[in-house]
Amino acid sequence: MKKIAIATPTYQEVKNIKTLIAGIEKACREFPNISFTLFVIDDNSPDGTARVAQETGKKLTAKNLRVSILHRAAKEGIGKAYIYGISEILKQDFDYIIQIDADLQHNPKYIKDLVQEAQKGSDFVAASRYMKGGKIVGWGLHRRLLSKGGNIYTRSFLGSTITDYTNGLNLFSTDLLKKIDMSTLSSAGYGFFIELKYKALKNAKDFAQVPITLTGRQHGQSKISKNTIFINLVLVPRLRFSDKKQSVK
Repeated sequence: MKKIAIATPTYQEVKNIKTLIAGIEKACREFPNISFTLFVIDDNSPDGTARVAQETGKKLTAKNLRVSILHRAAKEGIGKAYIYGISEILKQDFDYIIQIDADLQHNPKYIKDLVQEAQKGSDFVAASRYMKGGKIVGWGLHRRLLSKGGNIYTRSFLGSTITDYTNGLNLFSTDLLKKIDMSTLSSAGYGFFIELKYKALKNAKDFAQVPITLTGRQHGQSKISKNTIFINLVLVPRLRFSDKKQSVK
């Protein structure tokens, strides 16, 4: 393991990006022999998120981390941003890709846990709020119920090996991601995470999970629209039954 890319989509995250980069830099110091590149996939944020990220990247003191900005023309949602960003990263020479949200609900300190599992041989590592040791802090009851219920629904169709299908903190080997056609994945918010994880698990050689504490967003608002919940009600059984049709053939 020599090179790891960290992908984070951004839109209007100027109040969070400096803190995120500082946290990522601290985590990267734990692995001085690994080269990290943080790819900020910015959807033309009018608040200057990309500019601030670039300026912050120039001031890094960690020798093994650099910041690269992937500019997109307009806001199209987290799914499309990830599909674009991962596709661009896969054209380069990286061993693993880590996904992390820019809103600080994921503490960058958990990057250490993801990398350590990869060092043990896992090519897919998922962070989970819904396994022993995991929890959520700072969410209201309604949001907790939607998230928990959505994951129970998804696991009932797609299997319970993955305990948290909708969480956005994960690690994949690039060899694994190259087996998945990124252009065919759902781009509808949580649906992207569900389909990517489901297909990654099918192709993974060694899967692991790590527990995390997810905290409420401090600045800004969620970028995932509420109607993605209803879109995913259709996506999940479609994924399951499309597999059945393929197996019959």
